[in-house]
Amino acid sequence: MNEAANKSPDKKDVIVIFNGRAKVVEKDFLTFAEIVALSFDSPPTGDGVDFTIQYTRGHSGKPKGSLVTGESVKVNDGMEFDVTPTNRS
Repeated sequence: MNEAANKSPDKKDVIVIFNGRAKVVEKDFLTFAEIVALSFDSPPTGDGVDFTIQYTRGHSGKPKGSLVTGESVKVNDGMEFDVTPTNRS
């Protein structure tokens, strides 16, 4: 993936919280898959494993919400993501 394509020239690094752990993010937007990867040292895998993503402290237009596979969200300094592995049973 081309990092420059996801970052505005004047974009500053922001601190985002993933499952209670702060990380520096250098992008304007994060995809569902990127959020899962940033939330776990080793994301759970296997047949039927999916993820639920809820976020808070987003931009004023959408300060809280959820994401599904394939979606992305604009990141905000101090934004918090709660990523939970689920079973598609």
